[in-house]
Amino acid sequence: MTGSARRALGIVALAVVLAVGCTVAGFWQWHRGEQRERAIHTVIANYTADPVTLDALLTAPDAPLPAEDAWRPVVLEGTYVPGATVLLRNRPVAGTPSFHLLAPFTVAAPGTAFDGAVVVVDRGWVPIGTDASGDVEVPEPPSCTVTLEVRVRPAERRSDRDAPAGQAHSIFPAQVLGSAGLAPETVVAGTYASLVSESPPPAVVPGPLAAPSTDYGPHRSYALQWWVFALGGLVAFGVIAYREWRGLGADDAPSDDDAPADDDAARSVPAGTRPARPRPARSRRPTAEEEEDALIDAQDALAATQASETRSR
Repeated sequence: MTGSARRALGIVALAVVLAVGCTVAGFWQWHRGEQRERAIHTVIANYTADPVTLDALLTAPDAPLPAEDAWRPVVLEGTYVPGATVLLRNRPVAGTPSFHLLAPFTVAAPGTAFDGAVVVVDRGWVPIGTDASGDVEVPEPPSCTVTLEVRVRPAERRSDRDAPAGQAHSIFPAQVLGSAGLAPETVVAGTYASLVSESPPPAVVPGPLAAPSTDYGPHRSYALQWWVFALGGLVAFGVIAYREWRGLGADDAPSDDDAPADDDAARSVPAGTRPARPRPARSRRPTAEEEEDALIDAQDALAATQASETRSR
């Protein structure tokens, strides 16, 4: 196999690898776009729906929240656990560094499996001040029995990061309650609540939680771009590989020394290569001996010519 053929095959292999990678990346972005679209449809369907009770959505306190019920309004009655608010870190609001206030809430629902269960409620946010040490004034929730309207959401994943006492990196209910120093018997483990309103209202109201975004994002356009890159790469590398296969690479161009000496040699040149053009012989400067021999030959020829002319007279 010639060098051009080897390079051409290498270029084709590289083109295939790049095309496969771009195609996979495109499908990944497309699937992310589909997930985002489903999430937006869920928000649109549930965000302004009529409130229900917690047992209408969950079969048990430790049951996960069905994905189609995310953001559904729920009415809760009960009391906040006093002095147990946990600060949620790294959740800026509109570009402002802030702590979210995670307050354990004991549900009062006689006759259901949720009576006495503790649910984590995200009450809103406060700015962090000059640093994230947690040295902020935390507004206390109402100390009496209250009625909450919340929107339920699936619990976040457990965080592997360490946090200072009384703080957390994610809304994983068991982890939040551990940061608060609580170990209740019954925990709503797969769900947390985003506060809408409290009745009666507290003395100090935290910053309200923003509505979820319904922007579809750039995932679909990114997928199309990846697929265009895959097709463009195949075409571009295909052209380069074809030129290499045809022997048009600069370092594979035939040299003058490789020119065929006769017709048989010319016929032995592989098909598709360009035979070298015959090069005219270079003139060579004669040596001193050759010049002297030429001078003597010229003198002898002149003498013979003169002798022939004398005899003819």
